[in-house]
Amino acid sequence: MLKRDLEFRPRLRHCTFFVPSTGDDVLMIVGDQHFQLEQHGAQLKDFLNLKRYLDGRHTVQQISEITNVTPEDVLGIVNAFAEQGLLREENPELENIPVDVFLKQIDKSTAMWTEQIGYHRLWSGLENQEYRKEVFLGLILETYHYINSASRHISTAIAHCSDPQWKRLLSEYLAEEYDHAWMARDSLIRMGLTKEEVENAHPIIGTWSWINNLCEIAREDTLGYLACTKLFEARGTETVEGAETLQRLAEAYGYPKDCLEPLVSHVRTDVEANHTGLLEEALEGRKYVPAEQAHRAVNNLHDLKHSFDQYNDGIILYYSDVSNYIPRLKVDYFSL
Repeated sequence: MLKRDLEFRPRLRHCTFFVPSTGDDVLMIVGDQHFQLEQHGAQLKDFLNLKRYLDGRHTVQQISEITNVTPEDVLGIVNAFAEQGLLREENPELENIPVDVFLKQIDKSTAMWTEQIGYHRLWSGLENQEYRKEVFLGLILETYHYINSASRHISTAIAHCSDPQWKRLLSEYLAEEYDHAWMARDSLIRMGLTKEEVENAHPIIGTWSWINNLCEIAREDTLGYLACTKLFEARGTETVEGAETLQRLAEAYGYPKDCLEPLVSHVRTDVEANHTGLLEEALEGRKYVPAEQAHRAVNNLHDLKHSFDQYNDGIILYYSDVSNYIPRLKVDYFSL
């Protein structure tokens, strides 16, 4: 047990917060644990401001001075977090992590981040029809680009993989995924676009950022890339439930019934292939994951989660603007 006094430098375990619009208690999510944070006089903004200094770089005394919260109250908050097991505890002697422990923690973390992605205002805005219908069309267009990028990031992972077993696994993955974009393309055609418009569409920057980030992870960190499949193969539009929700929203926005059936069939195909199980398959028969590799994989996985945030933000920003071309055009020399 670490001594917690005014010189203690507390750091929270990674967490996410969900602030409901109804004014109910804030939800704090840590892995697969959910905590209701009751407000007793203090403003939420003040609490979140204090939370950002629980980074392991500031002492309790420094946090008090920065936030104008008494040292006793800061220490009380820190101790409350500690009692719930929410403070990060480092073990510098840990060189290897048992595979089953590593997999269990990755599952908890990806579940947390998938849940947070689902809380993005893109989804609630579409559900409540707060956006114009072009935003929904844009979501499907960028999903097409997202699916169409599979051969690029998987082949990058194969090219930079030094483990023969993992290279075979990734090659099988590529064989199953390289030609699935037509399903999203056909859904877009049913929604009113032409085949030429879809195939010549240019991704928005948020989508390019997501693709490039994943390719960079694939280039430098095969274990991290395999961990990332648990996140990008399980996000909202890549689950049967999520795809069926999209179909319902399509009809609510006035698009033809069953227009997304080709895309839904893609999701069913992926679920049957169990692509979220690639990491388990890759680590089968191995006892440990080197701690250094585990740290790098987790950081890359977290970066990809933030790429999803930018991806969703970009869809709202671009497709809400009535002046923007849909689908997005490339700008060539003659356009200048």
